[in-house]
Parts: sequence; structure tokens; C-alpha cells
Amino acid sequence: MKKGKYLLLIIFSTPFLSLAQAVVSGLIKNTAGPLEGVTILEKGGNNQAQSNQNGRFSLSLKGSKTLVFRSIGYATQERKVKDGEHLEIILQSNSQDINEVVVVGYGTTKKLTSTGAVSSIKGAEIRQVPTSSVQNALSGRLPGFVSVQRSGQPGRDASDFYIRGVSSLNPDGNQPLIIVDDIEYTYEQLSQINMNEIESISILKDASTTAVFGIKGANGVLVVKTRRGMSGKPKINVRLESGMQSPVSKLDFLNAHESALLWNEAIANTVGDNTYQPFSASSLEHFRTGDDPYGHPDINWYSKIFKPRSLQYNSNVDISGGSESIKYFISGGAFSQDGNLHNFENEGDKVNNNYYYRRFNLRSNLDVQATKSLKLRLDFRANFNNINNPRAGNIVGEIFSFNKIRPWSAPFLNPNGSYAYASDTQELLPTINARLATSGYSLNRRNDINILFGGTQELNAITKGLSLSTRIAYASIESNGREQSRDQIPVYKYFPESDAYQLKGGAPYVLDNYTLRAYQGDYNSRVNVQANLNYTRAFGDHHINTLLLYNRESYKTKGDKMINWIPQNFQGFTFRTGYDYQEKYLVDMTVAYNGSDRFKSDKRYGVFPAISAGYNLAKEGFFQDNFAFVDLFKLRASYGIVGSDKVAGDRYLYQQVYNEGGGYSFGETHQPVGTIYEGNLGNSNVTWEKQKSFDVGLDVSVFKNKFSLVLDYFNNIRYDQLVSSQSLPLHIGVGVSPTNIARVRNKGVEFELNYNDHIGEFNYNLKGVLTYFKNKVLFQDEPMPAFPWLQVTGHQVNQPFGYLSDGFYTEDNVEASPKPAGAYEVRPGDLRYKDLNGDGLIDDYDRNCNWEAEYSEYKLWFNFGR
Repeated sequence: MKKGKYLLLIIFSTPFLSLAQAVVSGLIKNTAGPLEGVTILEKGGNNQAQSNQNGRFSLSLKGSKTLVFRSIGYATQERKVKDGEHLEIILQSNSQDINEVVVVGYGTTKKLTSTGAVSSIKGAEIRQVPTSSVQNALSGRLPGFVSVQRSGQPGRDASDFYIRGVSSLNPDGNQPLIIVDDIEYTYEQLSQINMNEIESISILKDASTTAVFGIKGANGVLVVKTRRGMSGKPKINVRLESGMQSPVSKLDFLNAHESALLWNEAIANTVGDNTYQPFSASSLEHFRTGDDPYGHPDINWYSKIFKPRSLQYNSNVDISGGSESIKYFISGGAFSQDGNLHNFENEGDKVNNNYYYRRFNLRSNLDVQATKSLKLRLDFRANFNNINNPRAGNIVGEIFSFNKIRPWSAPFLNPNGSYAYASDTQELLPTINARLATSGYSLNRRNDINILFGGTQELNAITKGLSLSTRIAYASIESNGREQSRDQIPVYKYFPESDAYQLKGGAPYVLDNYTLRAYQGDYNSRVNVQANLNYTRAFGDHHINTLLLYNRESYKTKGDKMINWIPQNFQGFTFRTGYDYQEKYLVDMTVAYNGSDRFKSDKRYGVFPAISAGYNLAKEGFFQDNFAFVDLFKLRASYGIVGSDKVAGDRYLYQQVYNEGGGYSFGETHQPVGTIYEGNLGNSNVTWEKQKSFDVGLDVSVFKNKFSLVLDYFNNIRYDQLVSSQSLPLHIGVGVSPTNIARVRNKGVEFELNYNDHIGEFNYNLKGVLTYFKNKVLFQDEPMPAFPWLQVTGHQVNQPFGYLSDGFYTEDNVEASPKPAGAYEVRPGDLRYKDLNGDGLIDDYDRNCNWEAEYSEYKLWFNFGR
């Protein structure tokens, strides 16, 4: 009887068991946390559900094995599922959506509720740019980001960049802070990041967003977040790229005939005996016809040395996936960039003397859900770089220097294949191709290792929304160099009339063996420890988020023997809290208390406060009734004080410096003894630079985020800047350390304009970016100059001084016009300059900077792209 009851129970329970197995549940979130109100639809029907306030959902399947996840402001996702499967879905924000989550200092924020000046870009956008470095890819894409590319050499072409321009008189005092996954990076490390690893990049520009970094936040902050794994089946992505590089513009050089004609003309116009003509009529005719290529060569050295284009290759493979317990993202890549020199490899050497850059990247980001409330992360990154350059000298500089090489100086190769030299120049240098082929190379190798381990413990048992995060990071850089070089090579002058060769004096008859050298380069390490307490909670229409952070960093480098391996230490505490009511009224406050061992103990720490507020007018009922097409209309403003510990000169400016001097002889016989002399006097009051930052902005989004505008005005005063006093008299007999005395104002406006739409399946985006700023030196302790136009104060930082043109000297005015000081004799046709002080001479007293106004008073960067 009992067996029959159990059998009936099983029979009647089977349909319900089947239904229970057809239920799919899971968690939906974005990069900031759980998402509420996401629609989960079973594909091919009307069966659907929504996620709750914790991002959880449950849905009974009715046949389809595919779920569609939709939410306003996020990209739609589809996922094939199994009966009874538990999912974790991470939705990605649509480009330019007001609900998009952006990364800021030690956290994230939504564009909708952000009160600070933040600009961001997704990694997918910059991966479309075929360049070797991150900063080059960002050029013209973010308002406030200003970059200057100073070199095109492979491996050294990364741009210097600034955020909202220049405010410091110190050379290194304008470099922004670079944070990658909450860890500080250098310019060089940023340029070596594989762009395939990047999830997003943000730049923080006002005190509201940078005060969290306190003593390091005055120059703005660039924040990079790398990609991480998501739960699901393994996804493998392979990316192969190749590209060509070519100069944007090239100069047209005069040929030998044109240059020789001008040389003859120049000699004829010189003072004194000008009857001698360097080139006879027959020589000019040979240059014109090109019938004597060895006796009268005509070489375009630019085209002979440089190729019109060079190649680069980039390959990446990444795999990501995981479950709720373990998620992973693993990426490996190789980048190769060649220079644009022709191949001059010497057959006997088999040595690559060209420019090139080789980079190999490896990254592994691992996330582990150790318990229901504990998350662990382990990140590993390795970079290996090789930069090669020839030891042939300053190639570009020589090609552009008429004193180094001329079109007729030498044939490219002599008739017998030997190398020639510039026999008509003072230095008698071997031709550039000769040195490129035989002088060897210099190879710089660099290895970067970064390891980060951290964990986040939810403390909901204490109070909901509370969590504790800790992490420790280690970074090291080691570089070394290898050279193979020859100092002398055999070069000859060829005489066509006698078919003879003359070896350059002092040169060997045959190539010597290479001299091999090796040397140690950078060798440093950085250890960073962080602990932060986060509290995020919603009470109905009230939302609160709070951060309490402890941050300590120790940096060691093998440098000067007097401070070898003495660590540079930074330590600080930060408190940040934010509040919003109905996403309408917004307030954020930040206070950082941190310091650096660069300064004396009683001057080491400082307080850096900031406050910001916002008002989203689009959330008001009357505004929605009258302007329903407006999604966002947010006014915001911020004010605060941030700092910079970048100092010029000695590392510890508060200490007295003593330097090693030359030898001194004692006794009747020469007995040299080393000496020490007094260096710069220490400044016990030296401390960090400070900046008062004010920003007011407007964020607008209309027509369901199709059109958006971000407008900002900023006004910053950098004060207590460390500069050397120029008013101290030289007869005090000793140098002094920099003092906190200079002040600079930097103000401007910026805006970003976006339009997103689609035509069928074709999506497009138009974007315009404008940055407009001007700085002014308010004070720098300079002595009063002899004339007011020589004063630097009141002008821009690094303002160049020059002379004002006043036309040309003519036969009518040459006698009555002021002349340059010195022995230089002017003649009709020479440029004439204004004599500002009226002493009849053109000298340093006539320099001024008002000439710039004839061209442009402001610096302007504008970009209009996709």
C-alpha cells in the first residue's frame, strides 16, 4: 500500500518537476552594480520578466532556449540558456547614454548624476585607431585633452599630453596623473599598454573629480580601466592589423643645379672680393644635364635615405569567460613598427641598422567569487619592448643642414661600390648611407611587470550597502642596452678624370670588427597599498555613496649614488561622499589629507577639499511637461583645492646639498685629493604647489540621447609654485633652492558635441570637440627689467621673446636706420627690426613678446570627426 502511494506521488509530481527544471534565474548588472527594471524576454514569444531592485530575476521557459535582455540606455543582449541555469548578465551602456557609467578616481559614477567635469571614451572606439600608443589614439577625441607629438621614431612617438593646458612653471609640473586600475602609471607605461586590453578611459578635469588624489591631482587625471571577464562560455577574439605610415608633408629640396646657381649668386652679393664664382659655367651645365654623375653628382638625400612609407603590424588574441565563481580575461599581443629608412644592411655584417619597435604584451585579469560576500581579484601584466636605432647620427638634422651635406657633395656610391664622403664640407663626414650601413646600431630593451592582488568583502551584516576593499600592487621596470658600433669606416673620393680613388685621411682601409657594449638602464620598483571602505545605499528617493580611502605608495629607483635605493614615499587618506535626491538635486564633497616625503615633516601633509553641486532641471515636472524631448538638462559647478608634488632640482629641497668637486693638490709632489663644495642652500619651508580650481558646466541630452552637448568654463589659479628666485643678487656667492612664490592663472572653455543616429542597420556618430584656454604668469619674483616690454610676468608660461619686423633695409633708409649690435654689417635687402628703446641699436633690449599677437593670441585645438 505504501509503495502504491509513493508511486502515485511520483507520477503526479513528474510534471511539476519538469516545470521546475524549466526555470532560469540570474543576476543582471552593469559595471557599477545590480540593475533594476531590465526586461527579460523569451525570444519568439511574449513570455517575459523584470529584474528586481537587487538585479535578480526568474523566468519559466515555454519552449525557446534564447533570452533577450533589454534596458533603456544599454545594448541589447541575447543568451542561449539551459533549463535550471543560473546566469550573470552584465549589460553594456550605449554610447553617449545619460545612464552610462564612467570610471572616476577609486570608483564609478553615472553621467546622469555626476557633478564633476569628466570626459570618457570606450576602448572599442580607440581600438579603431592604428597607432602604437594610447595617448596618440586619444588626440582630438576628448575635450580638455591636449597632446603634442614630438617625435616620429618607432617606439618613441608617444605624445606628451596635458589636461586643460599648462599651469605650472616647472618643466615636469604639468604632467597629469595616470591611473590604471587604481594604480599609478608613468607616461612610458601608458604608451606601452595594448589597446586591446582597455575597457574605457576617462579624464578628470576639475577639483570635484581630482581632489580625491590630493597632492597629485592639480594637473588632471587620466583613468584607464582594463577589460575583465564575464560569465558565460569562453569567447576567443583574434585581431590582426597591418598599416602604413607616411609623412604628412615633405619639403621639396633644390637640386644641384638650382643650389649651385644660388651659391654663385650669394657669393656675388657678399661684401668685398666677390668676383670668384664657386661653380663655372661648365660645372653648372653638368649639373643641369646630369651627364657626369660622379664628378658632378646630384643627390636628393631625403628621397635616397627615406622611404615614402613604412609598415606596422599588430596582432592580438584574447579569451574571456567564466562562471559566477570564476571569471577571466587573458590577452596576448605583438606589435611591430618599422622605420622609414631604406635598407642599407651591409651584406658582410647581417646587422639590422634600421629603426624599429617590437612590443609583446601579456595580461591576465582574474576575478574569483570566493564566498557569497567575498570577491578576489588577481591581475598580472607583462610588457617586453625592443627599440632599435642606427648609430649614424642625427640623420634628419643632417639632411636639412646645408653645412653637413649638399646635393653635389658626393655620389651615393662610388663606381666600384665603395662609400664616399662629403669632401666639400668642413667636417668631411662619410655619406649618410655609408654610416647607416656600417656604423652599427643601439638596441634598448625594457621589461615591465605589474601584479595586483585585491579583495572586496561585503559587510551587509553590519549595514546594507557597506563593503571593504583592499589591494596591494607591485610594479617593476628593468631596462638595458646593447650597442654594436664602429667609429671609423673606409670612405673614398673618386676622380672621374683619372679614374682614381683617394682614401679619406685617418680612415682605415678595411672595415674593423664591431665594438660590442652593454649597459644597465632603468631599474626601479613601485609598491602600492590601498584600503577603502565604501557605503552605497538608496532610501527611497535619496541616494548616498561614501568612500573612505587609505593609500600608501613606495617607489625605489637605482639612481644617484647619494640616494640610491632610498624609497620615495607617499601616504594619504581621502573621504568622499555624494548625495542625490531623485537624480535631480546633486551634491558631492571630497577631502583628501596626504603628503610626500619630498618635504620636511612639518610641511609634509596638506588638506585638499572640494565641493560640487548639480541640478538636473529635466527631472522637474514643469520642465518635462513643456520639453518632453529633453532627456537631460543639468547645471553643475565645482570648487576646490588640489596639489602637485612635482619639484624641480634636488629631491629633498629642504636639505643642504654638498657636491663633489675637482681634485686639489697637497705637498711638494702632486698628491690629488677629492674635494666637496657647498651646493644650493636648503629651504626648510618648501612644500607642494597648490591650485584653486573653479568649474561650471552644462550637460544637455535630447531626443532620446541622439543629440548631446557638454559645455564647461574653468578658471584655475596655481599658487605656491616652486621656482628659483631671480631677484637675489649673484654676489651672495651660493645657489638657493626653489621657493613657493610663483602664481599662474589658467582659464578657458571647452565643449563636446555628439549626434548619434542610424539608417536601418547603419549606425553613425558625429562628434565635435573644442578646447580653448589661455594661461598667464601672475608672479614669479623676477627683477624689474630695464624696460617694461622685457617683463615675463603678465604673459603666458614659456612665452617666447623675439623682435618686431620693421620691413627691409633699403638704399634710402640703411644709413638712418638702427643697426644690430656687434660687427654684423647690414645691406639693402636685409630684414630690419624695430628699435624699441630708441638707442640706435638692435640688441636684447629690443626683444619683446607682442609679436605673437600678429598671429594668434590663444591656443586652439579643434576636432570634428565621426
